[in-house]
Amino acid sequence: MSEQIEIHFNGILSEEHFYKFNQYCRPPWARFIGKWFPWFYLGLMIVEAIGIPEYIASPRFSFDISILLLLLLLPQLTKRQIKKVWQSNKSIQEGFSGVATEENFVCNSSYGESKFPWNVMLKYKEVENIILLYIAINQAFILPSSFFNSEEDWQQFRQLVAERVPKKQ
Repeated sequence: MSEQIEIHFNGILSEEHFYKFNQYCRPPWARFIGKWFPWFYLGLMIVEAIGIPEYIASPRFSFDISILLLLLLLPQLTKRQIKKVWQSNKSIQEGFSGVATEENFVCNSSYGESKFPWNVMLKYKEVENIILLYIAINQAFILPSSFFNSEEDWQQFRQLVAERVPKKQ
């Protein structure tokens, strides 16, 4: 008779964990564009300035500078919006605990208990020692490795999730 797997976890999410969750919810193409498009746009402006001397004196240059500044500020505006969401949601700032078994994922907080069979989990993603366990497209349990009692528990949880839940592409 095999022994029942029971992996306990508990902890309090940090604002940094929440930011990483929001960052990795975005599709890869959106992260790529947000990171590299401002520099590509700047390169185009430089090429245009070299090729067309009157470009710098034109109204188009002012417009391009405005667009470039907006593109460079967009990540900071996004980070600020995520911080507002974090500050307004008290339920994610409180600690939670739970247990993962071969059949279920159970999460407890001061607001109640949630019990999910593994087959209702949509997908999972692992980034920087955090497992994002999705129950909807943009709703997930955020489980950092620090929530587990030992490295062995963390590795066992990773293996259990990989066996039971489809991986996010």
